[in-house]
Amino acid sequence: MACRLQGQVILNTRPLHQQGELTRMLQDDGATVLAFPVIDIEPLQDAQRQQQLARAIGGYDILLFVSRNAVDGAFAFIDPGQLSPDTVFGVIGSATRTALAAALAGSRFDIEDSLVAGEPYNSEALLESEALQRVDGKRILILRGQQGRNLLGDELARRGAVVDYAEVYRRVLPAQEPDVFNRLVAASFPSLVILTSGEGMHNLMKLVDAAAAQALRQTPWLLISERMRESALKLGHNAAVLVARNASDSGIRQTICAWADRQ
Repeated sequence: MACRLQGQVILNTRPLHQQGELTRMLQDDGATVLAFPVIDIEPLQDAQRQQQLARAIGGYDILLFVSRNAVDGAFAFIDPGQLSPDTVFGVIGSATRTALAAALAGSRFDIEDSLVAGEPYNSEALLESEALQRVDGKRILILRGQQGRNLLGDELARRGAVVDYAEVYRRVLPAQEPDVFNRLVAASFPSLVILTSGEGMHNLMKLVDAAAAQALRQTPWLLISERMRESALKLGHNAAVLVARNASDSGIRQTICAWADRQ
């Protein structure tokens, strides 16, 4: 897809280790991309809990990973050989699927045969998959970040599954002063801000001073769900909102390209 982003200054707020591919795509299209992570990802340092989970992991019928960070956090201490050979996997997000395929590479699991849902790899597709319709008595483990949402687990429990959660990472506010942002945008203020979570939106407002926050509220934002649009309004955002067709790098890029073409 041809895309002309010359003159656009785009603020990429994803965690730093997850910015690379999207930034490369947008730069190839001619955009100036500014890196300003609003969430840091940290592993949960709980050796006892990790050992307990490693021992118990083979007893689950279905493992659901809510993000690529959940995959990375889990397989930092879990060996695929500890899983039951009949384990079924589910993911939310195409990046999560890619991370899981990498984590299981060389193991006895074929990711194409073991996933319970195909694209678009979101919560809705996961819950609609045939494998999750009849889960009465099935043991399901949802691997996620600290203080994640319970929507997926609540629905599966309603269907009769025995649901447990394993928190394998946490999201934290980056430690930096407001002048970091001001220095970053001194030459050119963003024409578009990429935000991929409600927590990230709130963190952005915490990481900048009052003047910058007001300017950002008047700048177009790219979000990844209609639910985030409602949160943006509550934060006082009053500029254009783009909702990406999906949260993948390519989905975000395609939405930005379509927006730029309309300018």
